[in-house]
Amino acid sequence: MNKGFFIRVFLLFALFVCTTQSRAAANGDEQAAVARAVGLYLTGSSFNVQADLHKAFYPSARLYLDGPDNAVREMSPQEYAKLFPSEKQSQFNGRIGRLISIDITGQLATAKAEILMPKQGRRYVDVFLLRKVEGEWKIMSKSAVRADGPQHGRKVLFVLSNVAQYPGTKVNAGNNFPEIAYTYDALVKAGYAVDFTSPDGGAVPLEMVITSDPMQRRYVYDSDFMWGLANTRAAADLKAADYVAIVYVGGGSAVVGISENGAIQKLAKQIYEEQGGVIAAICHGTEGISQLKLSDGSFLGQGKVMTSFPDAFINRESAVFKAYPFSAEGSIKRNGGKFVHGPRDGSHVAVDGRLVTGMNWESSIGVANAMIRLLGDKN
Repeated sequence: MNKGFFIRVFLLFALFVCTTQSRAAANGDEQAAVARAVGLYLTGSSFNVQADLHKAFYPSARLYLDGPDNAVREMSPQEYAKLFPSEKQSQFNGRIGRLISIDITGQLATAKAEILMPKQGRRYVDVFLLRKVEGEWKIMSKSAVRADGPQHGRKVLFVLSNVAQYPGTKVNAGNNFPEIAYTYDALVKAGYAVDFTSPDGGAVPLEMVITSDPMQRRYVYDSDFMWGLANTRAAADLKAADYVAIVYVGGGSAVVGISENGAIQKLAKQIYEEQGGVIAAICHGTEGISQLKLSDGSFLGQGKVMTSFPDAFINRESAVFKAYPFSAEGSIKRNGGKFVHGPRDGSHVAVDGRLVTGMNWESSIGVANAMIRLLGDKN
């Protein structure tokens, strides 16, 4: 495949990302307002708060639900709210909801949300039509489809970076797209929901996008997945109690601004120590946990077997290394980690307790599978 093909693919993808980021920036306030409307529905239906449901819907909205014998059951918002008894207000009823995506066109918007009901073994995707009425977004209609697959209601947090260039240089940096896509795919297939976070929230830069790879191509054109990357959640807005594991994705961006971020450190420490969760890092993502200290003052990686991109494989003549010489291996060793690696271009995963590390993007599936085994052992 010739060099021109890859240049064209890169330029097309760069245009797609820039367009997505521009739209997200322009619609930031509106997206937040739509998210609040859907959020009222999610909290109202999960905690039996009828008032939130009434606020979420336009009074004459219609809901289309599953009825007996595959018939459609049509309801008003008022009828729907009565399904959530007021005497149980504020009590969690087992419905776990999260926003998947939003798309806004003028005064209209569509949104998707995932609803998990682990005790019943059910997963639904809710689709909403919203309209801005007198300055306020309201749900005009809602329907849902039931999706198959193992669902247990547990969530994993992916840590990404907002940094688009190495400090003091004009050399571009990004989050490694194949690491995101392959790890995400394995975890979702195992029934886990995934959220994306970054220090600042919002869109994150991407690198190593190869659309000739079927897995990457699938996710590049997955609008819900790409919406998540264009609208990552700020780490300071998240609660560690919502997650059973945290994954630090690699790429050039991963070595800047993550390891010292207090909000991300707090999340990771709580997930690991207070909830007995799993911490994972892929390739240069290990730099994100290099400064993470546990309650006893020791570094997380101190005395633990870890892998990452080894110095032996660094191209010291590359523009990136000349602009920003960085050693993931050096960071691990500096803080007392026991560094190991496998052969070039192959998968190599190190597991030490509840810490999982992968050498390179080819290790992404191995990292995800190791996490799944550890999380399964907990239960």
